[in-house]
Amino acid sequence: MDELYIYRNELKNKIIPKYKIIGISSELILSKELFKNNIDLVSFIEVVFSTSFRPYVIRSRTLLLARISRLINDYSDEQLFNVKTKLYSYIGKVLTDQNE
Repeated sequence: MDELYIYRNELKNKIIPKYKIIGISSELILSKELFKNNIDLVSFIEVVFSTSFRPYVIRSRTLLLARISRLINDYSDEQLFNVKTKLYSYIGKVLTDQNE
């Protein structure tokens, strides 16, 4: 998935707008290539966003995406920075795993 390199480069910037974090998160959540089954998203959500959702939310990627977007929108600047850092490291880990 070549887009991961682009996302990682975007996340390298010190200050990144909210809409970019929502966009990158959306692309990752909707990616069937990265997450074949919806249940695979649970660990991603817990690691990056430090939250969890009920099973009915996990069953629908669009519902999950709506919840995550709302969550990101309500974040403070500090929380946004933490999510950006966690997203960056998660994407880096996925790229490392793919290259091995």
